[in-house]
Amino acid sequence: MKFVTPFVAALLLTAPSFADEATDAATAFIQSPVQQKLLDDMLSPEMVMTQMQAVAGQLPADKVDVLVKIVTEELDGIRPQMEAAMIAGAAQAFTIEEITALTEFYNSPLGTSAMGKMTPYMQQTMGSLGPAMQQMQGNIVQRVQTELQ
Repeated sequence: MKFVTPFVAALLLTAPSFADEATDAATAFIQSPVQQKLLDDMLSPEMVMTQMQAVAGQLPADKVDVLVKIVTEELDGIRPQMEAAMIAGAAQAFTIEEITALTEFYNSPLGTSAMGKMTPYMQQTMGSLGPAMQQMQGNIVQRVQTELQ
């Protein structure tokens, strides 16, 4: 340890506090009301149904309801892990200043307005891609079967 310079020693001693500060900032960001509403909306039965319809096509209503219920329950089960991964990822990917700026923006009137439009935007986008997604899935199955024979 006598070969470690005072500067390097100081960096080593302060590194955990930077990590803790980044994790705290990321936690505040992910736990903010706007981000929680986005997660609520993204994991809602309505969004799941839109995505399922885009992928599965026109299923009978009773089958869609069962599928949506199953997927929603499974998503609810992993939400805590999802949030923990988002916090860890944000703490690693962004600087504390960036996380603070994101938090400030998304909690501002403009950011809140933009986030409020995110779910309808994604539902419309995913819904409009339904036929293309079905075609792509058919192409994948056909190509994989051909290539793996």
